[in-house]
Amino acid sequence: MIVHILHWKLAGRTLAPLEFNEVMHALELGIVTAGFLFMAAAILATAIFGRFFCSWGCHILALQDLCAWLLGKLRIRPRPIRSRLLLWVPMIAAGYMFLWPQVSRIAIGAERASMRVATDADGWASFVTENFWRNLPGPGIALTTFFICGFLIVYVLGTRSFCSYGCPYGAVFGLADRFAPGRIRVGPDCTQCAKCTAVCTSHVRVHEEVARYGMVVNPACMKDLDCVSVCPQDTLRFGFGRPSLLRRIVGIKEVQQRFDFSWPEECAAVCVFVVVLVTYRGLYDLLPFLLSLAIAAILSYAAIVGIRLLTRPDVRFHSWSLRKSGRLTGGGAALLAILTLVTGLTAHSAIIRYSAFCGERHYHSAFGGGPLDENTADAAITHLSRAQSWGMLESERIERMLGDLFTARQRWTEAEDSRRRSLDGAPYDAVLLSKLGLILSHQGRHKDAESAYLSAIRSDPTSAEPYYGLGVAKYRRGELRDAVEHLEEALRRKKDYADAHYQLGTIFVETQAIEKGIQHLSECVRLRPGFGDARYNLAVALASAGRLSEAATEIDRAIAIQPDDVQTQRFRAFLESMIPIEQWPANEARIRPALQEEE
Repeated sequence: MIVHILHWKLAGRTLAPLEFNEVMHALELGIVTAGFLFMAAAILATAIFGRFFCSWGCHILALQDLCAWLLGKLRIRPRPIRSRLLLWVPMIAAGYMFLWPQVSRIAIGAERASMRVATDADGWASFVTENFWRNLPGPGIALTTFFICGFLIVYVLGTRSFCSYGCPYGAVFGLADRFAPGRIRVGPDCTQCAKCTAVCTSHVRVHEEVARYGMVVNPACMKDLDCVSVCPQDTLRFGFGRPSLLRRIVGIKEVQQRFDFSWPEECAAVCVFVVVLVTYRGLYDLLPFLLSLAIAAILSYAAIVGIRLLTRPDVRFHSWSLRKSGRLTGGGAALLAILTLVTGLTAHSAIIRYSAFCGERHYHSAFGGGPLDENTADAAITHLSRAQSWGMLESERIERMLGDLFTARQRWTEAEDSRRRSLDGAPYDAVLLSKLGLILSHQGRHKDAESAYLSAIRSDPTSAEPYYGLGVAKYRRGELRDAVEHLEEALRRKKDYADAHYQLGTIFVETQAIEKGIQHLSECVRLRPGFGDARYNLAVALASAGRLSEAATEIDRAIAIQPDDVQTQRFRAFLESMIPIEQWPANEARIRPALQEEE
């Protein structure tokens, strides 16, 4: 990993991230990636040699083992926590990550993405990339993930507990392991000394399984060979034979697992797990899925300890006595205070997540097509503003949505403040600079708007939006020649830019270049059939060119889109005075269905 990152820093380009979560992006986008092929190779190898990758290749497991070793040096031996229901978390998480997106795609009738190879120019490179950190968290979140998933969870839940209660990739490898002929097997000289079980940090009852099946069948076995190395008779070995899926268990009693929680406690732990996962996943657009799984696993057990503190006379955690003979110890009182603070933090975070969820839902509904729904937009502003002001951290994504909403509601001062807050974190973002220019232009601050657009062009000369905005700003200042130049530059970068066609068409009509105006306005309504103002201006241009019949058709289409627009109605009345009624090409009742079909 270190060599990979150093190569990227020194060369500027490197192999795309060998991240298992790239499988999700490959399935969603249809782009074959190095991470996707790495995961496929690891699964194939697991189906042959068994679940070896976790112990020999996973950095998180290495951190967990390092933590267990360090705790051992401090004479702290974490006690493994065994839960019936939480063992299903990795499998459910794997289904959510890899299967659910495909099921959703099928359910809505979307086409399956065809697999292909791409480069950075396509936005997501397959094998060689300059954007190495494209789907990885920042250093702070990465270190936090390593600490919680690699260290804290081991202290609280026992060795390799993230593998048991959080890792979705381990669940996939566990499934492949059942088909693997490569397993830990036993010879005839086993004395059932149980030393193999004692050293197994994956909590597999090795001596019982080899006695009943002749091999280890538990998919939690990670083939780290600790049990083989400690066997005093050298009878344990790694070898090939019948896979565990085909083991003969007729007449053989299954190895019984022991669990630490009652069924009510299990159910309580699952409820807490779900609430914590939904609350913390994506909180402030920072916490990734795997980190949220680890936090949920830790807090679900912490909730059980808290319940026991309130209901049982004697409670212990590792070597700590928390409650003795019905009385809280100092450690128990401290832990209860910590749990109270964590509960308050979780409740606060849940409010932030709920506000962000509602605000985002209203945001997409408000901009869902057609005229802006002002009430829905105002509701989105209320929820998103609450998430920003009440949260301990501000979300860049929410701030951008607020900027869009304030702009749509023409609350220019708030819109400008929002855009400038976003630019504090991304001062060279061409999109944000263009949107700021639009706000300044609507406030009549055309020079400031031009400055924002020029900054956007310097940041991203390939983007069409800053040229369009600069053209509009020049138009509003009456500098029509410069306006045309910038708008045409926008169209060179984005040929299907309907707004640029509209603005150019309007300018050409005003300057009596009628045919050019008709050409651009016609292209605009082709790209955006429901653009009422464009159809109105096209009707005016056609009438100016003497093409009254075509103008009548377009004005009827404009009225079908915006029937309450007074200016459109007046121009239709004017055309009626110019064209005899028997020569009128179509009536509104016939135009409206045709327009709806076109849209």
